[in-house]
Amino acid sequence: MRNLVIGILVGLVLGLWFGVNLGRDRPIYANPFKEPSVAERAKAGAEALVEKGREVLRDD
Repeated sequence: MRNLVIGILVGLVLGLWFGVNLGRDRPIYANPFKEPSVAERAKAGAEALVEKGREVLRDD
């Protein structure tokens, strides 16, 4: 019974770790507590801007 509880806790922690990284589009083993650098934030903002521009052009 003790092994089962430990297994469930380890699985929960690893699942949260991997899930946070997948949700942020980061490598699965990256540190989920590390704040994105200025370059990463700028890249994400530029990608969002380009995608928004594509949507506007498709609507016209």
